[in-house]
Amino acid sequence: MLRDSAQRYLQQEYSYLQREKILRDGGFSRTAWQDFAGFGWLGAALPEDAGGFGGGPVEAGILMEAFGRHAVLEPFLSTVIVGGLLLQQGLHGTRRSELLERMIGGELQLALAALENDVGQDFARIETQAKATAKGWTLRGRKAVVANGGIADKFFVSARTPEGLSLFLVDRTAPGMKVRSYRSNDGQTAAELTLDGVDVAREDLVGPAGGAADLLTLAVDHASAAICAEVVGSSAYLVETTCEYLKTREQYGAPLAKFQVLQHKLADMYVQVELARSMAHVAAAALAKPAPERMREVSAARVQAIKCARLAGREAVQMHGGMGMSEELDVSAHFKRLTLTTLQFGDEAFHLARMAALSE
Repeated sequence: MLRDSAQRYLQQEYSYLQREKILRDGGFSRTAWQDFAGFGWLGAALPEDAGGFGGGPVEAGILMEAFGRHAVLEPFLSTVIVGGLLLQQGLHGTRRSELLERMIGGELQLALAALENDVGQDFARIETQAKATAKGWTLRGRKAVVANGGIADKFFVSARTPEGLSLFLVDRTAPGMKVRSYRSNDGQTAAELTLDGVDVAREDLVGPAGGAADLLTLAVDHASAAICAEVVGSSAYLVETTCEYLKTREQYGAPLAKFQVLQHKLADMYVQVELARSMAHVAAAALAKPAPERMREVSAARVQAIKCARLAGREAVQMHGGMGMSEELDVSAHFKRLTLTTLQFGDEAFHLARMAALSE
């Protein structure tokens, strides 16, 4: 039912022309986001004790696959998958309930600001500092490549404390916070943050002081599993649309689909998509397992998703010819997004290294 409702709505209300209008208007549609909230999608993957509808990674995967198929711009990944998990695991009491309710209702946008320049995916290699005060903490530092940073209301900011790596929830409008927004290559919003003496209340410490590493790893694993499903949706769409193009485009008096070399390329794309689909299911199931096993299986799924994204995007563009990178076709939008997924939350080298370390 969830898959059918998502596909039906996106087919009717999120065509490529409608997506292009959203891009021109800033890369985010508040109308679409409120529709997502109205359908219950923003709470579909959250447990009931968090105000959700009792779902989990499977429901998140269903939605992410549908979003990938339609190259959806709205920040479900940053706000619901990452932000929702950090709110669930890192906050307590009325503060937790209030923010989760606002997020599920479509009233709160969230973003993770955990990385700095030239650190790859190593959350511990940061220079941002948090100094304890009588009322809480004062943060100083910079954060780079903050996905959804252009529209986020609150940021999860990592900083170094005497206890170790810690995580804080910081309001966009907090004094001393500077947000430089920009658009990423796939059209979504991003930002760079400068924190110059930003005061954070004691209740906005997310999780225990010094305990951010495990919490961030868990959030990133959930995000990685979601990206695997998104890649499946986008790549499967490219297989279908490329197949249709080869059937109708003629060269030397015959459809391109008659050329055996192109048939082989299309078959390779299909195989990669099905392998990625199987591994996306593995990643979703792994999220319930102990940390070492979870991390190893999620990384294995991400490696396959990265291979699939590269092959599907490249071959779709090549077989469409020059039109493949024109804005007149949605192939280019999928190619850009798939390319970004190969880097988001760890590239192939990162996940291979993590798998090797966990297998020792």
